[in-house]
Amino acid sequence: MNVEVFLTHTTVTEDDVRGRAVVVIDVLRACSTINTALHNGARAVMPVLDMAQAGKIAANLDPDVFRLGGERNAEKIEGYHLGNSPIEYTEDEVEGRDIILNTTNGTKALERAKTARHLVAGSFLNVSRVARFLNGQDLDVTIICAGHENRVALEDTICAGALLYRLWDGREPGHVSDAAHTAYSLFVYNKDDLGDTLRNTNHARRLAANGHANDVDYCYRIDRLPVLPYYTDNRLVAHEPSPDPDPS
Repeated sequence: MNVEVFLTHTTVTEDDVRGRAVVVIDVLRACSTINTALHNGARAVMPVLDMAQAGKIAANLDPDVFRLGGERNAEKIEGYHLGNSPIEYTEDEVEGRDIILNTTNGTKALERAKTARHLVAGSFLNVSRVARFLNGQDLDVTIICAGHENRVALEDTICAGALLYRLWDGREPGHVSDAAHTAYSLFVYNKDDLGDTLRNTNHARRLAANGHANDVDYCYRIDRLPVLPYYTDNRLVAHEPSPDPDPS
């Protein structure tokens, strides 16, 4: 398995994802929100690029069957039902509904990767579930860190490293890309004191200062959710593993 890592989504092209199994990681907070919404019973999450696209989709849906969610500058968009806090995506809010999600970084990263052979959304909440899925594919892998406003986000990079640690069974192969080595090494260096490291990232401190410290704590819980958001037909749905073959 060849693995490539992009530390931000901004330079990803179709050639980088074509024919590959791709993971988009946006720990704070889009992918954590997607994981939570699907775990709590949302039918699907539809990532969009902007408010115009979100409004166009919403106009064609029964108001009872969807929720508009998203943020700009880390705050809920005016007129939306929900922001980008995963804690808001409770069963009461999302069960049986479609979520139209519009965020600054994560949904843009998903848009760049949508032509992949397989595309899933990853975070600390489901990192082992993502690793199991990738190990079941006979494909090369691309890991895309969403980053923050076109810059590297340390929490995304370390999460990519945590995923690589699981894919490689804790032993880095002899020849990997510089970005993959960077992500893996950052995780290994910090894994024994991961909580403090992650809480001191730029984006985590910014969110905490704006009243979202509970989101930070939640998004950094490793393997809290077993769900795997899988992209198909312009939406993310909870991936169901194929049943084992009938031994008879």
